[in-house]
Amino acid sequence: MLEFARMLMSILGLGLPFGLIMVMSGRVKYRNELDTFLRIIAAFCISIIVYWAIGYGLYSGETIQGFIGSTTGFSHRNDLLQGESDLRLLVLFTVPAISTAAAMAERGKYHSGNLLSMFVAVAIAPVAAHWAWHSDASGDGWLFARKFLDSGGTIVIFISSGFAALAVSLSLGARLGRFPMQMGRPRGQGPTWYGMGVISVVISIVTLTAMNSSSLGEMTAAFYVLLIGSSFATLAGSFMLVIMRRGEMTQNISTSVLAGTVALTSVAANAEPADAALTGMLAGAVSIGFNRILVTIEVDDPGELISAFLSGGFVGGLMAPLALKEYGDSLANEFVTQLIGIGAIGAWSFLVTFIAAQFLRFAGGLRVSEIDEKRGLSVTHFGFLSEPDFMISNVMRLNDRQMLGSGERNSVLVKISTDFTQAIVSLHDATIRATDRILSTSTDPRKGAAMVARIRLAEDSVRVKAEDIMMLLEEILRKGDEGDLNSERFLQWGQAALDRLLVPVKTDIDKLARHIPLQAELAELEGIVITAAEVLSAGAHQIELLRDLEEAQIDGFFANDHICDIAALLHERSDRIKALAEVRNRPIQIDCPVTEGLTVIGDANAFARILTLTVEGALNRQLSSGIKPVRLELKEHSSGQYVVLDCLDTGTSLSNRQIRAIREPLSEDRALDELGLNQILPLILAARLVRSMGGEFAISSEHQAGTHLRCRFRKRQKKGQNPGRKAA
Repeated sequence: MLEFARMLMSILGLGLPFGLIMVMSGRVKYRNELDTFLRIIAAFCISIIVYWAIGYGLYSGETIQGFIGSTTGFSHRNDLLQGESDLRLLVLFTVPAISTAAAMAERGKYHSGNLLSMFVAVAIAPVAAHWAWHSDASGDGWLFARKFLDSGGTIVIFISSGFAALAVSLSLGARLGRFPMQMGRPRGQGPTWYGMGVISVVISIVTLTAMNSSSLGEMTAAFYVLLIGSSFATLAGSFMLVIMRRGEMTQNISTSVLAGTVALTSVAANAEPADAALTGMLAGAVSIGFNRILVTIEVDDPGELISAFLSGGFVGGLMAPLALKEYGDSLANEFVTQLIGIGAIGAWSFLVTFIAAQFLRFAGGLRVSEIDEKRGLSVTHFGFLSEPDFMISNVMRLNDRQMLGSGERNSVLVKISTDFTQAIVSLHDATIRATDRILSTSTDPRKGAAMVARIRLAEDSVRVKAEDIMMLLEEILRKGDEGDLNSERFLQWGQAALDRLLVPVKTDIDKLARHIPLQAELAELEGIVITAAEVLSAGAHQIELLRDLEEAQIDGFFANDHICDIAALLHERSDRIKALAEVRNRPIQIDCPVTEGLTVIGDANAFARILTLTVEGALNRQLSSGIKPVRLELKEHSSGQYVVLDCLDTGTSLSNRQIRAIREPLSEDRALDELGLNQILPLILAARLVRSMGGEFAISSEHQAGTHLRCRFRKRQKKGQNPGRKAA
């Protein structure tokens, strides 16, 4: 009976890699779902092959000074996969490679990623397992000889996986748009997939851990301990989120559950329920804090696997001696041994993965181009196009949420989403019908096929921008209740503003869809589809500004404990600002007497956004060609206590209502269509950002004299410097 139970649980353990696939599939955008799925499947298969060919020998072969096993004579061994424990190891040894593949989600090259996963499968888990678990007549692994405790793989598997994924994420950098201003994580494909994946991973880890028991009674006790600890981890994570007043409840609580389960694999064998509860609480709380640290230092963790594995592995590794009572005469010595093991395995996993990633980065590239990343990796790697059906499902999901939430608020969002969806689907259907009709009468099939390929590429851009707008629509009012302004008023204002911004977009798309059947040439049809993509791109930009404004209402949203040299930042960003003006075919002049030294307190990303928004607002008012250049000037105030950013333009003047709306958006909550919202929205957001950074915002505008915008920030004084000293 015991053997049958172990066999059954070893098979259930296969849910671990497939649960990780569901976790990642639920946390990426639609345009990357197929690529992420196939990437992780490839990592899983590569790991199995590598374990069979090389990894098993590196782990269990005759030891070489306790550091690595010998693979000599592997083909003559007959002890590979002869029992349930071998199948358990086979499943666990796939986790580091899968974590590596997951860390490359939405931005990594497919073939380079597979090479990196193969290297990790060879160099990480087998070597670490030999250190901690190997013991035979040839000798013991060097950590095993020091009585290092890690029977469940908390450190060998999950710590190494977390550090390998961390090295990959640092090598690649964050996804586009992940950290514009320490904003919330990008919306994923579906929380249902993510939740089911977390449940599958937890169940698989529990079964793989419990199958190590030597009797059915111990197996039942291990299940009991794991369930108790996981429950306490969930409660600890929820409590931490309430204290921190964070809104990302589902994802962060799921991270706590994963971290608690990972931590408990090291203590489930013989721990008391009270020890398991303490371990679970610590792991759940630490995972929330570690996740916030990664966000603060802008390390991209697509599925929260890095924070879950590292926090759970660290807490579980340190709690093992205390919970298992296996520390002999000195608990302190056992803690030191555990720290040495964690440090050695973590350092090895991070360094070898980072070196391999850097080599691939410089040899053949590790990250896709910006254009491919925006188009989506499913198209880039496999030519798979996401159809407009995803928008229909989004609308249906929003409609279900409407019935569960406050009806009036969500009903507005559902109506806007539905109308926009219908416009996009109509455009898509009209394009397909027109393409088929024109091709059927074409006299040159080869030329027609080439033109159709170009139209399909332009259509892909339409889908990508439409998906961006749909996700923004869902996010736009999600956190309104957390704002430090009057939340209900802001929500109503945001709904009205969103409606005003999307009306011209939907109108243009409808007109283009009606105009498509009149076309007789594929080139003309391509021009219409490209125009639709440009219309959607402009609309997505405006809606993103509105979303950013909504996000900026949250207290503590920006990191005010950072230090930023605005002069150096302006010098770095000047080329981009000039490019923005050049695209609008408008002149600009940037004046700054120094290239560094104007240091203030605040987040550099927020200051960079302020620079861009002030210029964008000025360029929006430049409606004629015979005007003076926009002038952007950064200088130190004569008192030496402030840094002043001035933006002057001679474009169309702002009305008193527009200026009041820029300063206080809610003061002008009626007749938004008369305000020229798309022109002043960048300045509304800029004003909010300035105040979030503790600065002062002032704006004045007169006919024929132009508009003057001034942002003033308190300068950070050096030690020993007199605040009253006049600037030179």
